[in-house]
Amino acid sequence: MNAHEHAIAPDHKPSNPIVWGAYLACSWTWCIGMFMPALLLRDFGWLGFIVFAVPNVLGAAAMGWVLTSRKQSEDFVARHPQAIWWFSVVTIAFHVFWVLWVFEYLRMALPMTKNASYGLISSFIAFWLVSKRSSYFNRMPQLGTVLWILSFLVLIATFVLPDLQPISEQFHEAHPSTPKALFLLPLSVFGFLLCPYLDITFHHARQQLGTKVRGRIGFTVGFGIMFAAMILLTTRYAPMTVDALSNGTIANPTQTPWIGAALLGHILFQWVFTVQVHMDRVKSLPIERVPAYRYLIGLGLLAGLVGFYANKLPAYTGMNAGEIVYRCFMGAYGLVFPTYVLYRAVLARNGAKPMSMGAVWGAIVLATPMFWMGFIEGDLPWLITGMGVVLMIAGVGLVNRRQSIAGGSTGK
Repeated sequence: MNAHEHAIAPDHKPSNPIVWGAYLACSWTWCIGMFMPALLLRDFGWLGFIVFAVPNVLGAAAMGWVLTSRKQSEDFVARHPQAIWWFSVVTIAFHVFWVLWVFEYLRMALPMTKNASYGLISSFIAFWLVSKRSSYFNRMPQLGTVLWILSFLVLIATFVLPDLQPISEQFHEAHPSTPKALFLLPLSVFGFLLCPYLDITFHHARQQLGTKVRGRIGFTVGFGIMFAAMILLTTRYAPMTVDALSNGTIANPTQTPWIGAALLGHILFQWVFTVQVHMDRVKSLPIERVPAYRYLIGLGLLAGLVGFYANKLPAYTGMNAGEIVYRCFMGAYGLVFPTYVLYRAVLARNGAKPMSMGAVWGAIVLATPMFWMGFIEGDLPWLITGMGVVLMIAGVGLVNRRQSIAGGSTGK
């Protein structure tokens, strides 16, 4: 039995949707959810966070409602294994880049005592070893449950401790909401509504949940409650992170000696969990010509080198080089992957012919300069123009799809 057969064996046992909800929440709490809210709060205030959070939660949860059975998930994976493989590869490379670029700022933003640092290092090594064993024994959902509980306790601690509230209030007064955030809304909906279908960890959870009811409960609880709590936690350390990223210093350090270690531990443990589940599940993909695993490792190392040297490169448009590369990675999830899903999956429903990969790449190439203008140059209306290009080409594909269906009906 190969890895794929093992992954979709029909005699699976019914699974607890709450446990799989925690697995989903932790697998989706990565270098976007743990960092992007800080940038959006800096640039657009609370409205920027809402534009990010609401489509994210609803779009991810929706997958459990759209795919009503295990078979629908299996069929999707069987039709799009290469795209799913690349989604995981880019995600792993993104994580490696991000942690090597941003760790210096996180360490600055979350100060801790020397003893706390030693404790964090020991805990990180222990968690990494436990994650490897949990993966080997197929216990990642249980590990995800424990990890989510630990992160939730950290979230509670940030509200209980008195010294974080003044820091938060001062930050949000200095960064009020601006309606410019609404230019991001179409892109946020587009990316978060479609990207989940290329996440192999989502499919793994959906297949193990089995029935329609368990699938909907697992995804609804996993994202509507558990993941929502995780991105709320990001807003609690965002003020210190933005200080470190923007100024190279932290103006208002917390007075609680262990909270820095707890917050950094949350970030590192979630990072390990996401990387581990993607490296684990990508092996189960039904690809005849599986790209050599060393390519995945090689791309990860290349991304790591970029992250390591990013802080030594010159700034551009008021952003350091690391943030520019971070935003370029975000373009994969805001443009490349959702365009693929729209053209190759959504428009290919009910037996219609999917749009060609030439159309996919053509739309991406045409829209990329507009996304650059919006994301990097800061001219946000260009994002609407870029989305218009993608949707206009999709409209042509929709017309062809209807003609294809009509032609098939006439042929009968």
